[in-house]
Amino acid sequence: MKNKIDIELKRGLILITFGICLFIMLENISVVITLIKTILSIFAPFLLGLIIAFILNVPMSLIEKRLDKNKKIKIKNANLKRGFSLSLSILMVLLILFFVVALIIPDLGKTVTSFIEQVPTMIMNVEDSLKEISMNHPTVKNWLEKIDLNPEMIKMQIESLLKTAGSGILTTSFTFVVSLISGIANFVIALIFAFYVLAEKEKLSSQFRIVLSSFIKGKYVRYFFKITSIANQTFSKFISGQCLEACILGILCFIGMSIFKFPYALSVSVLVAFTALIPVFGAFIAMIIGALLISVTSFSMTIWFIIFFLILQQIEGNLIYPKVVGNSVGLPAIWTMMAVTIGGSCFGILGMLVSVPISSILYGLLKEYIQKKNVVKLS
Repeated sequence: MKNKIDIELKRGLILITFGICLFIMLENISVVITLIKTILSIFAPFLLGLIIAFILNVPMSLIEKRLDKNKKIKIKNANLKRGFSLSLSILMVLLILFFVVALIIPDLGKTVTSFIEQVPTMIMNVEDSLKEISMNHPTVKNWLEKIDLNPEMIKMQIESLLKTAGSGILTTSFTFVVSLISGIANFVIALIFAFYVLAEKEKLSSQFRIVLSSFIKGKYVRYFFKITSIANQTFSKFISGQCLEACILGILCFIGMSIFKFPYALSVSVLVAFTALIPVFGAFIAMIIGALLISVTSFSMTIWFIIFFLILQQIEGNLIYPKVVGNSVGLPAIWTMMAVTIGGSCFGILGMLVSVPISSILYGLLKEYIQKKNVVKLS
């Protein structure tokens, strides 16, 4: 009886302490947010390193499994096998990036050059149009006459503007250079940290388990690692599904552009597949660059391309993504659509990116719990 009272007293004290801490945090929410931002900025390289390590772990683990199953190639040394798999994974990522850049940049360069060459003609067309409008509309004519289009005057105004903005540009440039150097340094640290995590992932996992077991009861530790194992599998499958979905979208874009005889079909389709890995903004980046490439050839075709791309995006968002990515993580298509919609509404791009795997984890845990209770089996 005394033990029960002690347990209840401890629980009550914990709840009271938690309530007081929560109240203090809510009262000083701005300070808490600033503190969180500061901590995140300090640990940003290591968080980025963990993300890089997690992404590279997917192809690396796959290569290691293939090496274990392959009878012709046998690498007995574990460190050598890990190093070979990691190096091959990095090489694959770099080759993909190089292929995309090598395919897109030349076409984009030609488009920009062609666009610059057409600028004088465009200006002349605009001037002719303005003259025609001014002849028919006296008000517009009076307004145009007030505008000083003297080249020397324009040059002097530009020089004056540059002198005025010079100090601001210098300060902005310095800030940009400092931010760029800081970003490169953080990325290098993140990359080194990622390599270390991947090289020693089993050892780090074992050490973390030992430390956690020293403070928490065994059953909770086992349940925690069970959840992390499910999360690891789900996120790995999510990345694989995302890559497969991007490839399908790129192929469909290439087929559609070839059927409608849009120019730069291969370049734009590769770009679409690559940027499809970026949620929300990726599609618009591909559409803008694709429209820019096509606009030099034909303005009317640019309009039709935008219409075609928006239709393709609807098909991808409502049919391909829920089916492909949802199936890869074991989440039904309807819940995938709901997860993406709710995640995007609440947390923006980050919410759209992580909502599907997190929902899949919760769905899997709920499914397991219900099946243990023998209530009903979820499909």
